[in-house]
Amino acid sequence: MTSGSGVNRTLIALAGMALLGTGLWLLGATRAVADHLPAGWPAPPADGVLLDREGLASLRETGWWAPAVLATGTVIALLCLAWAVTRTPVRGLRPTGSLSTARAELRLTALEATVCEDAHRVEGVARARCRIVLRRTSAHLTLRVWTRPGCAPADVLDALGTLSTTVEQALHPRGLRTRTRVSAQRHAAPHVR
Repeated sequence: MTSGSGVNRTLIALAGMALLGTGLWLLGATRAVADHLPAGWPAPPADGVLLDREGLASLRETGWWAPAVLATGTVIALLCLAWAVTRTPVRGLRPTGSLSTARAELRLTALEATVCEDAHRVEGVARARCRIVLRRTSAHLTLRVWTRPGCAPADVLDALGTLSTTVEQALHPRGLRTRTRVSAQRHAAPHVR
């Protein structure tokens, strides 16, 4: 749970407990609070409750009741609307423009296949495997390469670095983190029977 969510839940719980306590207090209040009521508030009967049907009817007849209820309802509705608007994610408009070869978006699997083919074309590489993971602001390229027997890993690293730079340009504006693992392919030993 995030801190904003925790604060929201705490405030909602406190407001609910305050409303519940006030409601329970009004239900049980009788003559004990009659002396502390405002001057315009009608006094409850001796054996009645603070808010009964007759008391509410007399409140509705006063001139301030309707504007007070309307103002309170409006404030509560605006607060709920403001809360709902802050909870709605706002997505910015995507920029549009002409597609050129540099800005054309590729499907991720097509880009992975292209990277594997380009890595396989590097002299000394027997086979290659590629995985690209996109994050919100970055991308991760994991490249696994097996070299042919007799080829040193240092011989292929420069070409693979160039390949990584090309992928970074294709994924711009995301930053690219590359992890390359180079292994030597085992010599094919003849089997003797």
